[in-house]
Amino acid sequence: MSPRVRAALKLLLGLGLLAGLVWWLVPGGDELRAAFARAELRPGWLGVCLLATFAATLVTSARWRLMAEAMGGNRLPLVAYFHSLALTKILGQVSSAFVMDIVGRGVALRAAGSQRGLGHAITQAVLERVFDLVLPVMLLAWALVAWRGGFTPAEAAGSFAGVCLVFAALAAVCLAPLTRLALRTYAAARALRARLRRVAVDDPELDPPVVDRRLAVQIGVYSLLRYLSAMLLFWSTAAGIGVDFSFFQIAAATPVGQLAGMLGFTPGALGIQEAGWVGGFKWVGADDAAIALFVLSSRLVMTASFAVLVLVSWPLLRRSRAAQA
Repeated sequence: MSPRVRAALKLLLGLGLLAGLVWWLVPGGDELRAAFARAELRPGWLGVCLLATFAATLVTSARWRLMAEAMGGNRLPLVAYFHSLALTKILGQVSSAFVMDIVGRGVALRAAGSQRGLGHAITQAVLERVFDLVLPVMLLAWALVAWRGGFTPAEAAGSFAGVCLVFAALAAVCLAPLTRLALRTYAAARALRARLRRVAVDDPELDPPVVDRRLAVQIGVYSLLRYLSAMLLFWSTAAGIGVDFSFFQIAAATPVGQLAGMLGFTPGALGIQEAGWVGGFKWVGADDAAIALFVLSSRLVMTASFAVLVLVSWPLLRRSRAAQA
């Protein structure tokens, strides 16, 4: 089967999953039309969504540059990372997000002047997955405890903040061994896959960077800020289309949606990530019509936000290149 056919089948699978989820939530044309009739565009909240997208992209770009330079990458302006990240977020909607993190980001950075190869990009992509996996898992455990314990809104908000602080503290001692473990696991998985396919392994050497205490704390803080910005992005996206989720609903559903997106194998995790959102919001008792509106609109709203960031950052990147020439 050719790669194009495989990609087309994955896209169809993702669209089928999304359609099936929406039909399950609001079966029949009348209920679906009623759900859309409830939609109410709120420009103020959509503006907050754009600002949250900017904040999430900015801190993720800063973390990316920090790791790249710690791994021996040549120094590039922050706008190069910012533009590359926003662009690959859009392209990742129609392709593999992991491939975009490896190939797309690498190509974009080389166009901006980077001299590092594929191994550098793979190592960073694997490490980012580690940093972006630990906090959602911790917050998913928090949500389970809070849900079973019947926490009040004040208790939920306080304990949520406590988990975030614990993550920042644990980053200082846990990120270094986790990076080494993640790279060894990735290398072993690649070797096993090559053995099963009976092809030679042609991977660059994946040397784990030296993660000292200060670097680990910085990466942990950036990862925490990224997650909180992303949570605000999702919350404001929902509010921007007239869906009012409570703090606990969005805080409990976000780790499920994030983890599902990381596991997705369809283009942009289409259908897979939405299944995570549906499961998360159903678990905490959100309205079915509200969930349907969110899963149908969130991807479009966030893609449009990233498109705005690409358009705004492109002239800044060109000006930066001209200044370096």
